[in-house]
Amino acid sequence: MRRREFLIGSAAASALVACGTTKPAEKGLVIQTESGAVQGYLLDGVHRFLGIPYAEAPFGQNRFLPPIARKPWSGVLDAASYGAICPQTGGQAAGKGAEGEDCLNLNVWTPDPSAKGLPVMVWVHGGGQVTGSGTEPLYDGTQFARDGVVLITNNRRLGAEGYLYLPELFGDDIGSGNLGILDQIEVLRWVQRNAEYFGGDPSNITLFGESGGGAAIQALVAHPSSANLVHRVIPQSGGHSAQRADTATAIAEFVIDQLGIKPGDIDTLQRVPWTELPKHYSALQNTDLGTPQIYLPVISEQMPVHPVDACEQGLGQNIDYLIGTCRDEMNLFDAFPGDTATARFQKRLVTALNAVKTDKQAVKQAYLNARPGLETDDVELAMMGDVWFRAPSVRIAETHATHSNAKTFMYLFAWESQFLGAAHAMDILVFGNGVPFGPLAGFRDSQEIANKIRKSWINFATNGEPSQPDFVWPSYGTDQRWTAVLDNKFSLEKNLFHEENTALAPLITGNWTELGI
Repeated sequence: MRRREFLIGSAAASALVACGTTKPAEKGLVIQTESGAVQGYLLDGVHRFLGIPYAEAPFGQNRFLPPIARKPWSGVLDAASYGAICPQTGGQAAGKGAEGEDCLNLNVWTPDPSAKGLPVMVWVHGGGQVTGSGTEPLYDGTQFARDGVVLITNNRRLGAEGYLYLPELFGDDIGSGNLGILDQIEVLRWVQRNAEYFGGDPSNITLFGESGGGAAIQALVAHPSSANLVHRVIPQSGGHSAQRADTATAIAEFVIDQLGIKPGDIDTLQRVPWTELPKHYSALQNTDLGTPQIYLPVISEQMPVHPVDACEQGLGQNIDYLIGTCRDEMNLFDAFPGDTATARFQKRLVTALNAVKTDKQAVKQAYLNARPGLETDDVELAMMGDVWFRAPSVRIAETHATHSNAKTFMYLFAWESQFLGAAHAMDILVFGNGVPFGPLAGFRDSQEIANKIRKSWINFATNGEPSQPDFVWPSYGTDQRWTAVLDNKFSLEKNLFHEENTALAPLITGNWTELGI
């Protein structure tokens, strides 16, 4: 069934009913961190500390430079409200907060700051590296904290501020093209120094995130400077892509030309208002420079290999992995009228298959054979979603299971929302704050599946095992390739999507750094 057929207009006219809290907020404890004292608030038994700065504002003389740890402050920082979010390149949805320069801040939910040794889970927001923040209502960490976790969300630089690649034009120390990833690494350094003040265990940190957040996690693993800062990762539906230095430089040349700035004039570039750079994003997209997107982590001296090759190249082999995708990834993108929503996915499909000299029609026939009940258009969507999301995730699982002594687990999210099915981003419901996209996705109750998945995520974060008393979740293993299918009732599949994976084998087994994908 084509997902464009559901009525966006009528669904958007409906309103969600938010669940109210049972008690008024109270002033919270004063916590002394490495940078200074903070005071949050207590609500429904959960301590919240919001808007804590972890790095200096990345503007002025700090712009296009690696993050600088926040200098200590005097007095008590009021941590009762979210801080500014980083400038949004790809458009801003309501409820994310106000953009601003002093945007490198984080938020902590904890059941008990006086506790010892609680697992720490750090959420990496999605948004394709151009939009999003750690302040979105869906990411509220209350349920995780109630279940015994110190939950942290954060902001990182996005768009040009985080991924403009400038070394070829402004010198080696300027604009590495990976500043958004370095911000996330700085968050982990902050967590290492401060987790115990909130009841957390700095030797047990799990990084998890969805879509662009899942991709950022894998790019972080591919950065040697992240070594020993994280112990477990859960990349959810990551679009694991990277930019090359040549195309990244061409993007930067286009940007500074639009701004009327000459190469080497970093002072002028740093003075450009942050509101100006997003104005050129649409023109950039029309240039066809991005492969497959404009702003992505850049393969360079800092990140020497493509993120999907990290484990094969010896990076992240000491990290436990729980990785997976949604069954109907493309339903989200196909839900909106017009062809522009899926055009970049179609281009990525063709580019990737050409890179590995694989005939698209042969792959399509393999999918038709494996899924005879699907319409031709739906097979095309499945292929696009697999090349963008599932194939790179399978490659990461395969290489990690092969080259690492750490644990590897894989999942397929299969719970169906009312209108979008098991679409991209649906697994964000793990927070227990409702279904992403609200009435656009429908009104099916998600609390049961949210609680069940969150339990497995927390078990994995606690001891590296996502199993539950009523469900034994085996390691992936390159012989059986066990995948947990996540629905209201979990199930196991061996060699899931075997025919499709065989058709995409050159992508799954090939070295993406060398292939130029």
